[in-house]
Amino acid sequence: MATQIDTGATRNATGLTDSTHSSTSTSASRYDLDEEDTSPILLYKYRGGLQTSSQKDLCAWLDKDENFRVTKKEIPRLSSYVEVKRHDLFLPNEQVEYRNTPNYDSNLASVKIPAMAYWSRLILGGYDNLYIVSPETSPNSSIADDDSRRPSPSTTWGQDSLEDARVGAQDHAAVQ
Repeated sequence: MATQIDTGATRNATGLTDSTHSSTSTSASRYDLDEEDTSPILLYKYRGGLQTSSQKDLCAWLDKDENFRVTKKEIPRLSSYVEVKRHDLFLPNEQVEYRNTPNYDSNLASVKIPAMAYWSRLILGGYDNLYIVSPETSPNSSIADDDSRRPSPSTTWGQDSLEDARVGAQDHAAVQ
């Protein structure tokens, strides 16, 4: 027998909790997740793989490791694949901010929906969204810092690289 935990939230006439109820999970409130929902969801870890989990487990995992974020992408009906694009990793406010970046719409992955989830979606209406977990980064994190900028390749090849390059160029010119 499962026991329900009383969160102290009051229920309105529809049986739902008031919107003023605050979540105990920071990831639940940040990513609009239901920390009490144990129904199965499809969880795609960017550059990791696909697995079945629940929003409750996802919230617990995100609360433990804040280096990750989650976004949702609706799974199209009658589709056995979901294309994950760069903008699917962005939160809604970031999608507006980075809309004009060159790789905004680039394809990152094609995720095959497992047969059980596909048929469950068609028959029972489950698995509405693909939950995409990715590292907590943004396009700004890929901007090079002063240490990573190099004025020329000669500073990375070693001290004698300019001399070696001249000798190589002279040898190449002598052959032709």
